[in-house]
Amino acid sequence: MKKNLEIKNVGKTFGKDEILKNINIEIKKGEFFSLLGPSGCGKTTLLRMIAGFIRPDKGSISINGEVIDHLKPNERNVNTVFQNYALFPNMTVFENVAFPLKIKKTAKEEIEKEVLKYLELVGLQEHKDKMPSSLSGGQKQRVAIARALAMEPEVLLFDEPTSALDPEMVGEVLKVMKDLAKSGLTMLVVTHEM
Repeated sequence: MKKNLEIKNVGKTFGKDEILKNINIEIKKGEFFSLLGPSGCGKTTLLRMIAGFIRPDKGSISINGEVIDHLKPNERNVNTVFQNYALFPNMTVFENVAFPLKIKKTAKEEIEKEVLKYLELVGLQEHKDKMPSSLSGGQKQRVAIARALAMEPEVLLFDEPTSALDPEMVGEVLKVMKDLAKSGLTMLVVTHEM
């Protein structure tokens, strides 16, 4: 199977603290990969390097054989779902999911079709006109997943996607993630929860 995401000898130091040392990971296309570890062990730092928010001090990160270390976050075919949802509070569910498509200058009729497709995928099409403040935590996280999918990323990153949720909300988000895994999307999930 073809390698999708490759992390080679990656290291990161903050001040005198070596956070990551010689990290090597190969994630195949369509693979669901979980990084499990306690808080503070460097999981989110690694995710932020893959996304392009910080650069590794050593090593390299590649997608489909192309080194992406030098690329800005918006130039990488990677999208991140954060634990705090990162939704725009002044936009409806529909507008939140449509936002990245508008940035890409997608045609209006195509935006409508794509947003409804992704909202249906996460089971929220009936909530398209609601504001994020009226949604449960699980629903907000599913909107964040739909918005990330709208960019059609090569790799989807999840940073502690269920840690801010009540136990009953965790199941609905995990179901969406399992369905995405079955669809063949390459995913990397960092979590401290078994």
